[in-house]
Amino acid sequence: MWWLAFTACTPSIGPSTDGGEPPLPEDSDRPSDTDPTGDTDASPTDTGDTGTALPDPCAIDAAMAVLSTTVAQPWKENEAEITVTLASPGTVAVVCTAAFDATEIHLVESTVEGTDHVLRLPGLLAGQTYDCAAAPTCPEMAASPTAFSFATADAPSFIPNIHTTTYVGTPTGYALLNHSDDCTWNDQRLLVTDRDGQVRWYHETPAFVGPSIEFRYHGDDLFVWGGGWGPNALGRPRRIDLYDGEIYDSADAIPDVNGSAFHHDGKQLPDGRMLTLEEVDVDTGGGTFQGFRVRRVDPVTNTVDFDYHSQRGFDEGHLPAGFGDAWHANWADIVDDGNGEVLYVSLCNLGWTLAIDVATGDFLWVFGAGGDFSLVNAAGAPLDGSEFPQCQHGIESSGSNLLVYDNGNFGRGYTRVAEYALDRAAMEATLLWTWSEPDWWESTLGDADWMDNGHVWIGAGHADCFSSNPGDHTTVLEIDPLTGDKVWELQYAAVQAMAYRADHADGCALFSMTRECPDLAARLVELEPIFAR
Repeated sequence: MWWLAFTACTPSIGPSTDGGEPPLPEDSDRPSDTDPTGDTDASPTDTGDTGTALPDPCAIDAAMAVLSTTVAQPWKENEAEITVTLASPGTVAVVCTAAFDATEIHLVESTVEGTDHVLRLPGLLAGQTYDCAAAPTCPEMAASPTAFSFATADAPSFIPNIHTTTYVGTPTGYALLNHSDDCTWNDQRLLVTDRDGQVRWYHETPAFVGPSIEFRYHGDDLFVWGGGWGPNALGRPRRIDLYDGEIYDSADAIPDVNGSAFHHDGKQLPDGRMLTLEEVDVDTGGGTFQGFRVRRVDPVTNTVDFDYHSQRGFDEGHLPAGFGDAWHANWADIVDDGNGEVLYVSLCNLGWTLAIDVATGDFLWVFGAGGDFSLVNAAGAPLDGSEFPQCQHGIESSGSNLLVYDNGNFGRGYTRVAEYALDRAAMEATLLWTWSEPDWWESTLGDADWMDNGHVWIGAGHADCFSSNPGDHTTVLEIDPLTGDKVWELQYAAVQAMAYRADHADGCALFSMTRECPDLAARLVELEPIFAR
């Protein structure tokens, strides 16, 4: 049985370089423009050396037919597994349109020649009917596509009500965020919604993991999450497959996992390794207070290949003593800045971001008030320490710039997102821009992420039971930092609906909906003659 879910674009379709329609697909069996007469690139209509026309392998074949189509739902109620059986070997495409919305069209293809094809169709809506058609694509059949329909089951009752508003353009892609009920943290869900706030996928985490988790999509049907609060063993990073649930638990590589207190962050790095953030005790010689530990797990070897304990930073005099949760570590990442790998750690209660050399464990610098950088504005004028972050959550680092979700807790009294450029030779930071809006102050939670289109994605988490702005709502935003425009906004309808952070998945990277992916829409146009028979 062969299957391929067409969730992005076929290898033959690339993005337009001039902003127009994507180019038509290139076929390796078709002639090149540079040598139309050469033997190696003869087209099916060329005679070649023998003078005999070559047949088109994808032309209509009288023997080709769709013998059967069946639909199963082995995963969630809003996902389908479609089996198509052909009369003779070939490739096949399936197009499904929502009965309630003609603009919601899903396209999946099986591009490996065979008679039995299993195609996975994720990202549907629960409780809806989809009208579908299946057709062989190479070779084609003379008959019309085979029509069939199926219905998805109702969504689980815990799916929250969500409102969205579009302010500029027609944004695409999907929102990823977690959901729990305010300060009742027994149940935690991971959600993927479209830009209309409709839930397209969900996953339930273990009970009592807590709400403060990182949740991202990494392509190839793979999600990773980790974190939790209060700190506990359940929040270690885990891989979740779009269809098959949990497929890797970093506990397999951590020998003391049952005694570890994972919290606030846990992620997959670009090279596939996974990063933890853990709460540990720092010993002052006369007592203890809460510090942090960061470990990197290699899922291939099931080993920990990097381990940093904040006891070292304290002993070396880089970190101050305190009481209780004096620093409040809430985010960590490893980034290669061109000179080697650097561990970044956010300490909210100090307003500091730390940089530590991964190879040696040596402290490099501290960014924040009282740290190692002076601060200027975009024109080069000096700024005072109040323009440094005032408790930050969910930072992003490019190696030279920091994007910061700044809660504003040290006297500013409002939340903002800011980007800083760091000149590490001069030890000078430049505040490039900030963005906020009226009546926005969340003293906890939140994150900000760069997007591929130059915009910034903001997860303005809200927990009404301890918010500095009770009555507000968990909100996800897309903004344009150059114009200051708010592009799009999502809100949980209930003030008690809580999220910690949010992320974005590209419309061509996840699911198979043509209106979310221009290249997929272009492929549907190419297939129109087949499906219009």
